[in-house]
Amino acid sequence: MARHLLYVQTEASRMPSVLGVMEDQDVHPLVLRSSEDQIYLVVPVDTAEADQLLTLLKPVLGPDDWMALDTPAWTFPEPEAAEREEPTPAEELESDLDQAARLTPWFAFLTVASATIAFAGLVRDDPLLVLASMIIAPLMGPLMALGFGLLWRHRRLTLQAGLTAAAGAGLAWAAAWLLARAFLAAQPIEPGTQLVARSAPNLFDLALALVTGAVGAYSYIRGQGQTLVGVMVAIALLPPLVASGVFSAIGWPGPATGAFYLALVNAAALLFTAAVGYAVRFRLTVRRLWPLALLLGALALLLWWSSRAGFWTVHPV
Repeated sequence: MARHLLYVQTEASRMPSVLGVMEDQDVHPLVLRSSEDQIYLVVPVDTAEADQLLTLLKPVLGPDDWMALDTPAWTFPEPEAAEREEPTPAEELESDLDQAARLTPWFAFLTVASATIAFAGLVRDDPLLVLASMIIAPLMGPLMALGFGLLWRHRRLTLQAGLTAAAGAGLAWAAAWLLARAFLAAQPIEPGTQLVARSAPNLFDLALALVTGAVGAYSYIRGQGQTLVGVMVAIALLPPLVASGVFSAIGWPGPATGAFYLALVNAAALLFTAAVGYAVRFRLTVRRLWPLALLLGALALLLWWSSRAGFWTVHPV
């Protein structure tokens, strides 16, 4: 196992944030030199720790700060190991998620196309069409990137992924609403099994979303299986968003709100378990998960209360 020396120069005002990151990673820096404004640190780390630490320190360092990683200081021979899948390095994972979080014309096109197919499946009560829409829905990337950004407090990635996810949700909802209004000009829409099933949140959907988030994070860490997991993510998000748009267009506010809330709860569950997956892989402290856990708990309590009260009853108003 190779050992490195990581050198860090930072302003004294940023020292608590830098030390907090190092404490989370259980590494112990040495102070080489300090002044009123600048502090110089050296940190002995192995190759895996260096990769993680560089990624975590980037968001907390200022534009005038710098880091440098030397060549291996000393090396221990590694035992032979059987062939196994190596996790994607942290910087490569961040780069992949950064690409997946971008709002592009292709992302917008796929979102509208998948929402159109989902609309046809929900209105015709055809589960095969609903499933087909999920295959091309591009919603997995922004959500997995958002979970990564929230966990590591990466502001730029969090903002970029959050805006892309919100834009995707808005496009899907708006496309469904416009299609439903156009469809109503020709004939009425009678909600069938597929629409009604997405009109109210329930604990089964929450459990499915929790599992999907963890599997999604694993697929990005391993760098494989993202197409299949993308379908699972779309199952949790796309049909409820489209159903909400349809119910709103036909004048059923209760089910429209219920379907939108179902998508919101599923998104929170996906973010939470995706963050858990990243935290386990990169050995981050549990306290980073508290904000997401509190949000998920609040939504789950509201889900339980509203289900018992029959808040999402399907009837026109």
